[in-house]
Amino acid sequence: MMKLKFYASLCIIVLFLLGCSTQPNQPQGNPPSQTSTHETGLTVADAASENLPDISGGPESKTRTGEHPPRVTNIVFHHGPSNKKLVALTFDDGPDVHYTTKILKILKQHGIKATFFIVGSRAEAHPEMVKRIAEEGHAIGNHTWDHPDLKKITMTQIKSEVDRTDRLLSSIIGYKPHLFRPPYGIASTNDIKELGKLGYKVIDWSVDTRDWAGTPPDQIMEYVHKESTPGAIVLEHCAGGRGEKLDNTIEALPRIISYFKERGYSFVTIPELLHIHK
Repeated sequence: MMKLKFYASLCIIVLFLLGCSTQPNQPQGNPPSQTSTHETGLTVADAASENLPDISGGPESKTRTGEHPPRVTNIVFHHGPSNKKLVALTFDDGPDVHYTTKILKILKQHGIKATFFIVGSRAEAHPEMVKRIAEEGHAIGNHTWDHPDLKKITMTQIKSEVDRTDRLLSSIIGYKPHLFRPPYGIASTNDIKELGKLGYKVIDWSVDTRDWAGTPPDQIMEYVHKESTPGAIVLEHCAGGRGEKLDNTIEALPRIISYFKERGYSFVTIPELLHIHK
């Protein structure tokens, strides 16, 4: 009897083990996250044909986290066409009379045209600098009147910020810009759709130098090396709005220019890169 019980138990164990071996392999550890994360420098092969409308993140971290929202075509641009070695340098938050002057001097020395996203209140304080930027052949875009977080204000307030800046810029340079960059790179899908209806192209970036944070020039160059591809839009700043010092921007800019020139890139403005109206 004892032997029968022993053999019966042994058979049960064998059958159990055989059953386990026929089950599909189970994943080990925690399941992968269902959210997608794109670090600074999101590269869109040809942003002119398909664009991500929701720009999330903030001044301290240009990181996009979460599921992609519905797409909006031909409104938001993170990157230019990737089939040519072109690069667009862009400068936010100006103008001032200190850093903007130095940047303009460097660009002129190298024969480069860039794109400046202007804050209206600063344009009001330094209209002569806005006029100089335009006269020297650079493109100009709208960066709101006083640099608010668009997700914290209403659409009516956003339109007021944009319209007030456009009216001032038009009085200085003679035309209304059709380029817009949200402060901090933050804008909701609805905001972008409304801005698109008003005729604006929303310009993001693919290379973030993080110069506003006092990033050392060597680190700035590491970001440029890592994130640059044909069609790149490079984010820099030409004024310190929150106490930032941009001496590292001035030091790094000639190095950035040399880096792209040595690799056969041509420098263009945003309208030239994306073939859109300025």
